Amino acid sequence: MSWWILAFLLVGVLWYAFRKSGVAPKLILLLVVPFLLVILLISLKGPNLRPNVSQGSWLKSEERSAIDLSGQFTGLDGRRVSLSSYSGSVLFLNVWATWCGPCRQEMPSMADLYRDFSGKGLSMVAVSNEDLATVRQYAAAQRLPFTVMTDPDNVLSERFGINGIPTTFIVDKKGQLVYQHVGSNDWNTSTVRSRIQDLLNDE
Repeated sequence: MSWWILAFLLVGVLWYAFRKSGVAPKLILLLVVPFLLVILLISLKGPNLRPNVSQGSWLKSEERSAIDLSGQFTGLDGRRVSLSSYSGSVLFLNVWATWCGPCRQEMPSMADLYRDFSGKGLSMVAVSNEDLATVRQYAAAQRLPFTVMTDPDNVLSERFGINGIPTTFIVDKKGQLVYQHVGSNDWNTSTVRSRIQDLLNDE
């Protein structure tokens, strides 16, 4: 149930109770309006991102903090794998699904970015919580050049409170979060390429 539905139900109950008790309409408004304002502020705040996740800006080195990428995932070959093998490299981590239109829309630009920068040290992993057969079939049909995994335990979504896909995390060589983006994006722009190059150049 949304905040607004709950708010109107509660306001209706309060209005009815106060009218039955003979409370003046002005006093009813004085009591109800602040309540509605509180509900409005809560709804505008939006979903809560975890403390170690940033949204909307590329963080400078002194602003970054470590991001927890632990957990067991499944590679397209069916083997259990982890993200620890990408420690020390710049990691582009994308949470997606085969049924997600915006996810499919941005993948060609991801592929272009990977082809241009993988030889320079960029790692790219796309993780879906769908069944392995579905993900494997899609990855093969699209000839995705980057690593694709499944997250059968839904580790990433639960840990980071992901409620919208695609969601992308860019992590520096020290394992610190540099950037997070929710929604489809063109990852092959000059701005993104410049940022990735800077991260690859960092010691």
